[in-house]
Amino acid sequence: MYIFGLFLSLFIGLVLGLVGGGGSILTVPLVHYVFGEPMLLATSYSLFVVAMSATFGSVQRIKNKEVDFEKALIFVVPSMLIAVAIRLWIMPIIPKDFEIGGIDLHRSTVITILLIAVMLYTAIRTLLNKKPPKPDPVSKQTIILFGILTGLLSGFIGAGGGFIIVPILLGMGLNMKKAVATSMFIIAIQSGVAMIGDLFNPEILEMGINWPLLLAITGVTILGVFLGNIFQKKVSTTWLKRHLAYCSFLLH
Repeated sequence: MYIFGLFLSLFIGLVLGLVGGGGSILTVPLVHYVFGEPMLLATSYSLFVVAMSATFGSVQRIKNKEVDFEKALIFVVPSMLIAVAIRLWIMPIIPKDFEIGGIDLHRSTVITILLIAVMLYTAIRTLLNKKPPKPDPVSKQTIILFGILTGLLSGFIGAGGGFIIVPILLGMGLNMKKAVATSMFIIAIQSGVAMIGDLFNPEILEMGINWPLLLAITGVTILGVFLGNIFQKKVSTTWLKRHLAYCSFLLH
């Protein structure tokens, strides 16, 4: 299972490198179901893996002048503020077991439900959306709104939100290369800042981080990002997104 898990980590990095998002949402179920880490810790691992791998990918893209910093900063400021607020103040006060409307719930169950819902939405949207987004004027208010949405996803389930960010950037007139590069830059900052909240979460500190495992997953994911950057020109991103959508259906 360990080797299989690392192979999936390579795939996640490959997807992130090719399309700027979409694969990172698979990191949480990978860490929880394949490597057996607790769900809350899996979201923390995901933030670390995504932040490090996206940073690596961003550095390469910045050198090539593919990142649109103006659009990225409008997006990332509300996103990172919401994400770190959730990790710092909200997640620590959510009990492991609680009741809503007479229904007993476990925090891990709620995170899993949210994760499945997002994966299904991503898969359905990818499969049904056959035409590329047309450039359309997007207000700063709309960008901020979607920034808040990706911050919520990052804070609660450890997902980067690239599947939301990239289509928005494409709709704003960026080509695929710049949209992918800018998405990586946004995800790197958002996930990295969100991780700060976990440093003050007593439950995460008590569970302890398996650093050898986390660094192995991160290293292999970064390798995948490196390969994705190389193959981006040779692989149809539409084909890849559709196959990622099928994977999401299978994994949910």
